Amino acid sequence: MGQEYYRRRLRANKMRRKIASTRSMIRRLRMFLRLVLIILIVVFGLKVLKMHGWYLNQELLSATDESVIKIEGNIITPKYKIVDLIRQVQLPNTQIFRLDTTEMEENIKQLQPIRKVYVRRFWHPARIDVLVEERVPVFLITPKIDATPIAAITTDGVLIDREYMPISPKFKTYKIITYGVRGDDYEKWNKERVDEILRLTTALEAYSGQIVEYIDLRNPTDVYIKLEKVLIRFGEINDTALVRAKWIATILPETRNFKQKIKYIDLRWEDAHYIKLEENSQQSKEEPKEQEN
Repeated sequence: MGQEYYRRRLRANKMRRKIASTRSMIRRLRMFLRLVLIILIVVFGLKVLKMHGWYLNQELLSATDESVIKIEGNIITPKYKIVDLIRQVQLPNTQIFRLDTTEMEENIKQLQPIRKVYVRRFWHPARIDVLVEERVPVFLITPKIDATPIAAITTDGVLIDREYMPISPKFKTYKIITYGVRGDDYEKWNKERVDEILRLTTALEAYSGQIVEYIDLRNPTDVYIKLEKVLIRFGEINDTALVRAKWIATILPETRNFKQKIKYIDLRWEDAHYIKLEENSQQSKEEPKEQEN
């Protein structure tokens, strides 16, 4: 019994040593495979980072090739103006994902029509997509009724000058006739002034059912506003403007009773409103007719 017991012990110890040796070999093999895998990943990563698809083609960028640079959202701003500002940025020879677009975006935002800009970067091939959000023009400035607009004013009170004219008909705009003098320089308008005039035009269109064709601001204290079918002598655009604008809904139906041509509707006063007839009308009809309030 004793010898048999020792033989079993020897066989068990031998088996344990064999198992431990096998486990050690497996651990070393796993460590080796991990090392090989890490090396392969590093080599593959370096190869990928050095691929041409990560780098912008400077020649195609200068030529504004759409495979490298794409500009979206620019209705007012010419494409070449945006591209010229992009060219002014010294782009480093680096991967597209490391490219800092902050300077590029700041340059583009200097353009008058641009409100916001975002430059997106893409890989394979490396390219940039410039997304711009333009300001909304609402007034077209002209010195004469039949003259070509020389500037535009946006809803946030920013001037867009002649180099961006003409403004696309996609925008709903109103013609403003002004010299920019006599105490109402359109180049110094702010959002508050724009909102004031825009509220008046919107109110007149709502109360009259007609489109405002132009606003004559050449004399800011004696403003004329042309609707589709009638001219309004509105006077000054001030705190009473919206109150006076409401009277157009009452006065317009009365104009249908006149056979003579109407020169203008006078809304200069809050408590008195007149219809002015053309001078060639009959004498009995020449005097302005006062509306009952």
